[in-house]
Amino acid sequence: MRSGPFEPFTLFHIRLGLCYELSDSSWKAPVRRHTVLTITFIVGLYCAASAAQTPPLVITHITIIDTHGGPPQPDMAVIIRGNRIAEVQRANRDDWNGATVLDGRGKFLIPGLWDMEVHLSWTTDSVLPLLIANGVTDVRDMGSNLQELEKWRTQISTGVVVGPYIFRVGPMLNGKSFNQYQMVIGSPEQARGIVRTLKFIGMDALSLERRVPRDSYFALMEEAKHEGIPVGGHIPIGVKPEEASDAGQVTIENADTLFEGMVLAGIPEEKISAAIAQFLASGAADALFARFVKNHTAYTPAISQFEWSLQDADPSAPKDPRKRYVAKSLRDFFLTQHPLAPDDLKAMQKMFPELVKVVGRMNRDGVMLLAGTDIAGSRIPGFSLHDELSMLVKAGLNPLQALQTATLNPAIVLNRTQDFGSIEAGKIADLVLLDANPLENIDNTGRISAVVLKGRLLRRSDLDKLLQDAQQLANQN
Repeated sequence: MRSGPFEPFTLFHIRLGLCYELSDSSWKAPVRRHTVLTITFIVGLYCAASAAQTPPLVITHITIIDTHGGPPQPDMAVIIRGNRIAEVQRANRDDWNGATVLDGRGKFLIPGLWDMEVHLSWTTDSVLPLLIANGVTDVRDMGSNLQELEKWRTQISTGVVVGPYIFRVGPMLNGKSFNQYQMVIGSPEQARGIVRTLKFIGMDALSLERRVPRDSYFALMEEAKHEGIPVGGHIPIGVKPEEASDAGQVTIENADTLFEGMVLAGIPEEKISAAIAQFLASGAADALFARFVKNHTAYTPAISQFEWSLQDADPSAPKDPRKRYVAKSLRDFFLTQHPLAPDDLKAMQKMFPELVKVVGRMNRDGVMLLAGTDIAGSRIPGFSLHDELSMLVKAGLNPLQALQTATLNPAIVLNRTQDFGSIEAGKIADLVLLDANPLENIDNTGRISAVVLKGRLLRRSDLDKLLQDAQQLANQN
């Protein structure tokens, strides 16, 4: 049977995942708006027909973890149609009229997890199935190859590749380029032009690095505010943390960025840990964090990756067996490309406990924290998000607060609470089914029984296959 004149065009765009992407509020660039408006009617009809033909998925007799802070809801049923949650109700029936039913007795359901600081191009495509196998259904990429990200987004949305939804931030903007994923900012006027260009091509947000010149930073922040595009990343060395917050930087990444200007201020590296302790004891920390709260500045500590990087750089420390999931070409990246001198390693090891205390103080003072792992090079993806949640609890968060850093808080910061962050009717069906209660022990987020990815059920056997695929890809890359 020959296809009609519109069928190849329609199927092509359906395979590009537009049934999902049309609901994505990041489609803002003019060229994309034109494309979407051209095909919305045709694809909308197809999506509606497809959703009507697909039997619903029902997860029943489960305990729902309320990320808003309410008590766990036992013996509930979640009905999923298409890629969204249609209903959440009591599990008072067992006949679901032809639906795919997953019995969740004794299990706990949480929203899909966000990793709010990744660099996917710096990990290779082996990371994509690995993230899903770990329940990481959504990520914020803080700087990668933009063409590669678009390719992966297309492959993921079509089902060619299993991977997370990618919120695109980048490229990394810096005063000097240190790798292929960074873009150099020059004068203040060039900074303004970069903001307008990245907004035009449809980037979701902007990402900053340490070497952005001070005057260019403030020009960029002013232009970003005018253009309505959020800015996150590091605090440039020549900018004070309170200035970055006052300027409107929406997120700050990595616990140590607060203190990177200390060396320039004349404090030797071996004395920085003592300076951080004094910062915490003097009241300066509380004043700064109160400012973050007032300005709605969120923070991604990525504290577990700091610790892991120290272990990886220490020749006396045992090697992490999970490194087999890192691309073969990158497994020794930091050891060979950015080795730490013994004195530097000792200074950073001494600093680490103070950084953990800083994170705990932020939480006590009410700063919104985000779970992120800064995966790049030889850092271990996927599993590291669970390490981060565990480290946040060690820093002083309770298990619910730690879980919120990877669920509700990202949705709030990204202005996507209509889609993500909690288990409610109308939300995108990104869900993780756990074998044990994460509110009793945050490490239970790693005890994954199943994942629902945009409405698609992945059972434990499917997740184990994804782990095998990820390891095989890692050995090839």
